[in-house]
Amino acid sequence: MRLAAAFFIVFFLVDVVCSEECTRTCIAQNCDTLSIRYGKYCGIGHFGCPGEEPCDELDACCMVHDDCVESKGKSIKNANPFTV
Repeated sequence: MRLAAAFFIVFFLVDVVCSEECTRTCIAQNCDTLSIRYGKYCGIGHFGCPGEEPCDELDACCMVHDDCVESKGKSIKNANPFTV
């Protein structure tokens, strides 16, 4: 039963992360969970569209982090929530 629950959670997280598209709207969702979505750039698999300005200073930090990860050859779009 625990294995089935763990599989479901991992499948759900992967599905959410892989189905994301770039963000043009400032949002604040699930700020107290692993599936946080904040601004345009903060959160696993949550990223702003090219040329989008961050919503605030915190979102700007997330944008810089995303740019750094991408510059190292990693993908923020298909990020593993257990290694980010």
